[in-house]
Amino acid sequence: ADSGDSGNDTPPVIIVGGGIIGSSTAYYLAKRGVRSLLLESVGVASGASGKAGGFLARDWCGGGAGGPLAQLAWESFRLHSELESELGQSLDYRRLDTLSLRLRVGGQPRCGRPITGCPDWVTAEVTRACRLGDPNNTAQVHPYKLTTGLVARAAALAGSQVRRARVIGAQVAEGRIVSLTLDDVADAAVSTATTASSSTDKTDTAASTTTIDCRSAKIVFAMGPWTSTALGDWLNLAGGSDAVFGHRAHSVVLSAPAGQLSPHALYTEQEGGESPELYPRPDGTIYICGLADDAPLPASTADVVADSNKLRRLAKFAESVSDRLSADSVVAGQACYLPVSRTGLPMIGQLHGLANGFVGAGHSCWGILNGPATGLMLADLLLDGACSFMDAEPFRPRLGTADGAKDGTGDGE
Repeated sequence: ADSGDSGNDTPPVIIVGGGIIGSSTAYYLAKRGVRSLLLESVGVASGASGKAGGFLARDWCGGGAGGPLAQLAWESFRLHSELESELGQSLDYRRLDTLSLRLRVGGQPRCGRPITGCPDWVTAEVTRACRLGDPNNTAQVHPYKLTTGLVARAAALAGSQVRRARVIGAQVAEGRIVSLTLDDVADAAVSTATTASSSTDKTDTAASTTTIDCRSAKIVFAMGPWTSTALGDWLNLAGGSDAVFGHRAHSVVLSAPAGQLSPHALYTEQEGGESPELYPRPDGTIYICGLADDAPLPASTADVVADSNKLRRLAKFAESVSDRLSADSVVAGQACYLPVSRTGLPMIGQLHGLANGFVGAGHSCWGILNGPATGLMLADLLLDGACSFMDAEPFRPRLGTADGAKDGTGDGE
């Protein structure tokens, strides 16, 4: 196993992107004593990894228990149950019940005998309730606390660092990434994850261009929907420029009466209406998401803008579901871009034709769920060349290869 430093000041692994995939990779490398450098232009968990709902479902991925995505989800669901103890901090992790509720638009508040299984804090008219999951197979975690906690623990275990810098290019020679070109943010030369985990949504303008020598390091691109910039523009991989795209999702967080919302994740349906999801959290808030769209991907997480009308609609919807919630109690209103793979499977593994190039991206709405297992898989591939818990071949990036051309990710057309 390749577990030591690479003989100079460059860490053995450089990770581009401070979301759940990059942070998980840094953590599982650090558990094996391997130091990494994480490059992040805005802040750890500044994108979807800090604004997601954190819902975890063991059995909902992959369309069948034997599929590769289903196997990844099972392993990641198991890993999530261990992380609060391993990281030594609260992640607001808990098991919960998950329900599907059909609501009548404009209906009367629920009264009389409740529908079996429907939580008492739902006061809207419910015409159907069914169970989608229970504490054996559904759970939740706070994504921001998880992502920043992984980075902080990687620093404690192996001296891993975060550098606040925007990668603007990569140079390739003889089948290797030999250097990365960066714009360093002036106020954020980095030390440990403790400072880096204070995420900000503003990008400083003062920057200086530097180059990192990567010839003796391995590089992981985990940039969410921005990963295509690296694959296409920097590395010039066939099919790379559109391998991953962004899908904008909206969410609001409302304050909620302490102890009055039972741990039920709700997937709603309305006849002719919207169907947001609601996740009460242990911290006295409730997360509501929905109203996704295909707005163009901006330059970075610092430039993401939410549709204010959609945020108002989500808050009003929550108020219509429960008389314990108020649309005036918004703690956060936000948008993020989910990274969607063109093939339907996330890309995890070594890039074709690059001895030291790796990628982890394209997890769609299941990034928080599958982040830990993806990080463990990448750590295994980086150090051992094979995954320890399943066959990683289905996730192998096929950019620039013959089979990539056949499945629409190469340049065969």
